[in-house]
Amino acid sequence: MGKHFMLSRNNRRVRVAVGAGSLALVAAGLIGSVNGSLAYFTDSQSGSLTGSVGSIKGAVSTSTLAFTNLLPGEVQTVDAYMRNTGLNNQDVWVVFDNADALHALNDLGTYGEFHIKANGVAKFDSANLNDNQGNSCGPLSPAGCWPVPQKLKLASNVVPGDTVTYSFGFGYASKLSTQSTEGGGVWNAYPVGGSPTASGLPFKIVETQVGQQP
Repeated sequence: MGKHFMLSRNNRRVRVAVGAGSLALVAAGLIGSVNGSLAYFTDSQSGSLTGSVGSIKGAVSTSTLAFTNLLPGEVQTVDAYMRNTGLNNQDVWVVFDNADALHALNDLGTYGEFHIKANGVAKFDSANLNDNQGNSCGPLSPAGCWPVPQKLKLASNVVPGDTVTYSFGFGYASKLSTQSTEGGGVWNAYPVGGSPTASGLPFKIVETQVGQQP
């Protein structure tokens, strides 16, 4: 049989009838409503957020590569390797960061050729080293001028611990017939168009995050 309760709300008496079987739950709900809040079951679990920072890093076998006693019609090749010593996969680039030295090489036109390989795969080959500064040899393409670029990707997605072997090949064209009176000399003297103050071709091996450029 149902029971009746009298509740007070805003100084008004409210008569509530409930069945005996639902007495406790309904009464609790009404009391919660009267007090202006409802109670629910809750639970919680603790956690913590942690992390680690990766790294992009490499080491090279040597920083000094040298062509020796170059002669026309003969290509010499020098090589080295780099190792991914960081914690993440990385792309590997070669960057020729001295503009004067790079232009001196790319001023040879058809009197010189240059080759770059990585892990035995050709990345660059040209026998017309002309960057079109002050003259024309056609479009900057393999069919026309094809100068050594300022930066070139050697390898992609190199995993930690893996190595990349890279090589540079250079040769004077066989049509080159002029040499200094005393013979010999330095390779790739620069800057062009004046009294050279340095020689060679500075470069950097640069590691980047995968998909990024130096």
